[in-house]
Amino acid sequence: MIPARKSAPFNFFLRRWLDRTLRRRFHNVYVGGVEHLRALDPTRPVVGCVNHTNWWDGFVLYVLSHRFLPHDIHLAMEEKNLRRYRFFTWMGVFGIDLSTRATALPGMRYAVRLLRGRTRGVARLAWMFVQGRLLPASEAVEVKPGAIFLARRTGAAVLPLVLRYEWLIESRPSIFVQVGAPTASSVTDEQLAEVLNSLFDRIGDTLTPLDLTPYEVVYPPGLSMNKRWDRVLHFFGRRHGKFDAYNR
Repeated sequence: MIPARKSAPFNFFLRRWLDRTLRRRFHNVYVGGVEHLRALDPTRPVVGCVNHTNWWDGFVLYVLSHRFLPHDIHLAMEEKNLRRYRFFTWMGVFGIDLSTRATALPGMRYAVRLLRGRTRGVARLAWMFVQGRLLPASEAVEVKPGAIFLARRTGAAVLPLVLRYEWLIESRPSIFVQVGAPTASSVTDEQLAEVLNSLFDRIGDTLTPLDLTPYEVVYPPGLSMNKRWDRVLHFFGRRHGKFDAYNR
């Protein structure tokens, strides 16, 4: 296993770079159920259970965590990938060898110690991609053993969250996040999978027809090219009424 080696200077600059990058690459990040993030007890450890369908997933979780959560944030990554990009350890990533149950054991023991500890009096949160690997968004989520075991061993709350990437009626894709209510560690892998699939479907229900009212936006809207032109025309009085940053 590979332990996390968090670096305060690295994280200071990384947070700012990722904010700029997400705003440039995506139209926006929409978060549903944000109240569940804000209601988490900062004195209790948390195991965040997430689907994994996109290269951006870890970075999105990193940005959301630092924006909404008081916890000390960590993320589990497959060891063979982390060995190639060890600088991720500076942002709180630790590696688990998923080849077999025996090789995964040292990483799980490390995660238990991590969650039982504190950072300056604040509890820790470990994000776990419960599918174990990157999979197409079209596949239903199946929860692999590990996350629930970790929560039971540490008394951590289980936080379900799903990520979904969609091209809508803007020039750049949007990121949708749906957060579920934290559950006790008595939940089974099958029950957690049911919750995650339900959260994923809940996002789909707001896309046809498009309804953004259940979401909190993370950034000011990134204007599509036609909206930039509309803003210029509003400025010169060629468009009337209140300027709308969104295509509808």
